[in-house]
Amino acid sequence: MNVLVTGGAGYLGSVLVPKLLMRGHRVRVVDIGYFGMGHLRTMRPGVDIIRADILDVLASQVALEELLRGIDVLVHLAAISNDPSAELNLQLTERVNFEATRDLAIACKARGIRFVFSSSCSVYGEVTGEAGEEDRVNPLTAYARSKAGSERFLLSLADENWRPAILRNGTLFGFSPRMRFDLVINSFSYCATLYNEVHVFGDGRQWRPFLHVADCARAFVYFVEHPAHKHLLCNVAHENFRVMDLIAIFQALNPSVKPVYVPVDDPDTRNYHVSVVRMQEEGIRPSVRVTPGAEEIIESIVTGRIVDPRAAYHRNTKWLKELTEIGHREQRSLAGTLDRIWLAEGARPLVTGRF
Repeated sequence: MNVLVTGGAGYLGSVLVPKLLMRGHRVRVVDIGYFGMGHLRTMRPGVDIIRADILDVLASQVALEELLRGIDVLVHLAAISNDPSAELNLQLTERVNFEATRDLAIACKARGIRFVFSSSCSVYGEVTGEAGEEDRVNPLTAYARSKAGSERFLLSLADENWRPAILRNGTLFGFSPRMRFDLVINSFSYCATLYNEVHVFGDGRQWRPFLHVADCARAFVYFVEHPAHKHLLCNVAHENFRVMDLIAIFQALNPSVKPVYVPVDDPDTRNYHVSVVRMQEEGIRPSVRVTPGAEEIIESIVTGRIVDPRAAYHRNTKWLKELTEIGHREQRSLAGTLDRIWLAEGARPLVTGRF
């Protein structure tokens, strides 16, 4: 099949794309490239890499037609990802996370292109007990609200001939060629390796459903390949832990690790663990538990596989803030510089990106 992956150079996309290639699919990636795209260039067989802002693509009928030409399935990962990043610019978050999803879905339905959407278990917000897909959502952040709104729109658009797949991903962890250290297990791995400590913000009693990024990618491959999937909406997670429960896991890996509890003025009230009955009914069985996933990250830091773990671009919010500050001073110069870098990495331009 011909698969288009929006945001395909991101943390999840960089793990998903090679799995699609391995299965014999032809892959086109569109990504704004804020965090680089060169790691996709070496994949074999080749990936059609397009550097573009999805908002600009949707604003041009010609660009949209070019992007969707010949596509069988669209996997929509592109988003302003994680809660702090979404709060930086609420209007942009609404446009990228909700409006772009809406417009892409309409375009895909009109063309008979199947749609697989990356949502988040964060839509549950704060719940008591195990949260299932039929339970009421309670999004507490701009990021979660944008995902919940996108879900509602996709479900309203669905009919017997066009059945989107909506995956509510758990909190991801694990190594990716586009590494992130602003996810809790990845952050713990970073701090445990370099500083022999883990930072717990607040009391750490919040529940989270965790999922290795490779298991998440495999779930997306399943929905790409199974148009007759049973469920439109599906939690995808593996192990439910409280954040404080992770401390013992990291102390078992490194006995020198000490927890550091960091007081916060605005405590995180999100608290949810989820049911995965629907995921299991689809036949999806995650296999990578937290301990080996954390060990994988730690070894990647120790061996230098992750060359510069302290770099800002491994943390979405920090890097986006830096891009914004640079952009205010020399926006056009930055855009031109990044264009030259990304084109040298093998990405072809479709529409000029925004900063």
